Amino acid sequence: MGTVLLEELSFSSGLTHAVVLRDVQQYEVTGPVVVVNLAGSDAFVGHGQSAALPAFSSTILHGGSITGALLAMLSVETVQNGEQLARDLGWSDFYGAQTGQPVLLRSSQDTVGTVLLDPALVLRQPGLAPGEKSFIVKANLWFSPAGTDCGIHNRHDFIEVHTQISGLGRMQKFTSQDHASLYEDQLLSPGNTNPVPFCLEREGTFTYPWHQYRADTDCIWLALEYHLS
Repeated sequence: MGTVLLEELSFSSGLTHAVVLRDVQQYEVTGPVVVVNLAGSDAFVGHGQSAALPAFSSTILHGGSITGALLAMLSVETVQNGEQLARDLGWSDFYGAQTGQPVLLRSSQDTVGTVLLDPALVLRQPGLAPGEKSFIVKANLWFSPAGTDCGIHNRHDFIEVHTQISGLGRMQKFTSQDHASLYEDQLLSPGNTNPVPFCLEREGTFTYPWHQYRADTDCIWLALEYHLS
């Protein structure tokens, strides 16, 4: 096996060391690290006996090897004073400093690569014509403190999934822009990615239900955006 080049992402820091791996074969891991499969095809992880890591999924590895076309790898850290550290790193305050607004801090964003995906397969959408399309993958980190509702919204022009890096959080779905209309919780602990992306494609645009991220504890999570290219 040749030398593997680990590409460090712009938001890599003491909060989590973040790198991208491309076209790796049985790359030996020193963990604990969160490994996210960014490609449209299966990756494989294991120690001696490999198991599939499907597209849009993740796991925590303490050792063993990984094989895949496009992977993100982020260290698992125990972080104190995460909000102050994120501010010191220059993360932007999504809502600004206005009184009453939630604390939602966003790192810089990187364009990671381009992948081929079949939306009918990825979104599990009945009636959508099958066929691969090219998507540009973008990634960034978010931080919110314990007890934060990050804002109910339903507009994105891309496919989005979230991978938990530290803390306990959840993706929530609502029937309206009202917390009382909650109908689903998708619980996220470190190493988890929310299940199948919950948008639908209609003529090249993506339709979402009302949804939000909620931080149950101080949380850092990875947002992955797939933009039609």
